Amino acid sequence: MTIAQTLLAATKQLSRAHIENPQLEAEILLAHILEKEQIWLHLNPEFLIEDSVNKEYMALVARRAEHEPLAYILQQREFWSLSFRVTKDTLIPRPDTELIVEIALALVKQKTWHRPSILDLGTGCGILALTLAHEIPEAFLVATDRSFSALIVAYQNAKRHGLESRVSLLQADWTESFRLCETGISSSEKGISSTKQGFHLVVSNPPYVAKKDKRLLAKEIFNYEPKRSLYSGKGGLEDIEKLIKAVPHILRKGGWFICEIAHDQGENVLQMSENTGMYKCVEIRKDLSGKDRVLIGKRA
Repeated sequence: MTIAQTLLAATKQLSRAHIENPQLEAEILLAHILEKEQIWLHLNPEFLIEDSVNKEYMALVARRAEHEPLAYILQQREFWSLSFRVTKDTLIPRPDTELIVEIALALVKQKTWHRPSILDLGTGCGILALTLAHEIPEAFLVATDRSFSALIVAYQNAKRHGLESRVSLLQADWTESFRLCETGISSSEKGISSTKQGFHLVVSNPPYVAKKDKRLLAKEIFNYEPKRSLYSGKGGLEDIEKLIKAVPHILRKGGWFICEIAHDQGENVLQMSENTGMYKCVEIRKDLSGKDRVLIGKRA
């Protein structure tokens, strides 16, 4: 079959499955299989595809028709113009999370921190820690996740971008592996330590979907993305509340906590933060669609 014929068949199959952009996704998958740019497909519509290659391609199309996310099929996703490997052990990076990076970079630019110390809690495939390491060459970074499988992916991404010596990876459940001592923050893991007065920044994209709302998620999310990274108790606030209470104890005075939240959680997380008595300058930042997206607070 030619490229044109193959794309037509794939587009029809994806369209029947109610994939939103069937022709575009058919092209992305074929370009991936052929290891070509999409424009090459348009310039060579009569190119004959070998039967074995076509079979492999249509297998990927069938997976997408079952609503398996394109990022998992391709095993990569772009974030902040960087390419990251993703697997079913990690959430798929989303553009909204770039707001955390924007806020963190703005804070670093405003401050006179000589070597900013940054902790990424629940790093997944490593997008926050690695993007910040890429953008702030002088920063010291630690990234944690409770999933060892996710940390393997994060390490692969660190190597992909030449950042494996810049970011320390630690298997931990939120802040439990860190403790305050006379010399500052330390960890139970050998080789992991921070500055004497704690971290300048703590960033996180924790689970925040309420279990009662899980059926409202798209098939791509509900059926494929790791549940432990999505759901957080009945109201979706269990993990965020833990972080709000725990993070001030590992932040240096004047340090900042930046945390992604759901669009309907702004009022609740503001109240939680104020109730601790350990933050000031607490606010909610909105995403490009005007919805609440990120909590930021400064340690008092």
